[in-house]
Amino acid sequence: MTDRVLIGAHDGTHVFRASRPGFDVKNTALSPERLAFDSRWPEIGNILMRGSFQSGATIAQTIYFGTTFAQPPLVILHMSGPNHDLTQWFLIDVACYYDFNVMLYVWKDRFQVVKDDDSYVGPSPRTFRYTVMKNFYG
Repeated sequence: MTDRVLIGAHDGTHVFRASRPGFDVKNTALSPERLAFDSRWPEIGNILMRGSFQSGATIAQTIYFGTTFAQPPLVILHMSGPNHDLTQWFLIDVACYYDFNVMLYVWKDRFQVVKDDDSYVGPSPRTFRYTVMKNFYG
């Protein structure tokens, strides 16, 4: 069985590194395509854009990236508490659709936030904050 995860000294530095199945993570000659993650990659977690918007009872807010990526980027979305309460924030993930009736859809060129006015969220207005990140090797 090949070693796939390494945390510690490697190739003259300390790293957190994971290889794709079948590739030995300790091999210093592995190309980026054979790695799942390497903490030395400068492109990891680069923020492409961030922003916020406010909603009323229902929304279908679409944000365009300004470019089309080969794969959809990572979008992290938070929703404020009722009536734009900025002391309370909820991470929007798949479970939030069932709890809040809020859904995040991500494509290669845009993302969309859809909020309904029923269920737990109710008709109160909310503030949404988003961060779009890119991993060029992932």
